[in-house]
Amino acid sequence: MPERPLLERYSTVAVILHWLVAIGIIYNLWVGLGFDDLEASHSPLLRQTIDLHKSIGITVIGLVALRILWKIGHPGPAPQPGLKPWERKLSVGTHHFLYLLMVLVPLAGWLHDSAWKGAASHPMMLYGVVPWFRLSLFGGLSDAGKDWWHDTLGAVHGLSAKLLIGVVALHIAGALKHQFIDGKAQFRRMWFGK
Repeated sequence: MPERPLLERYSTVAVILHWLVAIGIIYNLWVGLGFDDLEASHSPLLRQTIDLHKSIGITVIGLVALRILWKIGHPGPAPQPGLKPWERKLSVGTHHFLYLLMVLVPLAGWLHDSAWKGAASHPMMLYGVVPWFRLSLFGGLSDAGKDWWHDTLGAVHGLSAKLLIGVVALHIAGALKHQFIDGKAQFRRMWFGK
């Protein structure tokens, strides 16, 4: 089906933030799925991989906050015309759930790391350069209390990451459907240029 003309596109700032967040999330989800294999193989890359995963997660939180603030002041284009009511509801619901998970997954990871009883002796450095803080919610707890929170928040981080994989897949499937089946200029709305 031929592509219909482009009606509106997202702003350059929105496009940049979208793709930076997308790259960070997809990388972290992919790497996160491989942690067990790295740990089982006693890979010397495990510590570096975890540290990069944390750095990207913190960066994603900041970029998502910027995206939300930008979106408040600069709403995106109207939905593509001709969407069926169920498509519009699914699209809006998917985007809301996606934003929720884009905050929840890295925040749960940061909390999980902050609850680690070994955190005090292992300072956190973003990209190996910038000293970063852990959330001080768990400072007064016993090691057993920290272990409980570390395990619980690790489970929340893992489960919400699995949900995020599903929602990202649904988001991509929707964009592909609109682009290739419906023939709408979906990709060009979230890309650079004219």
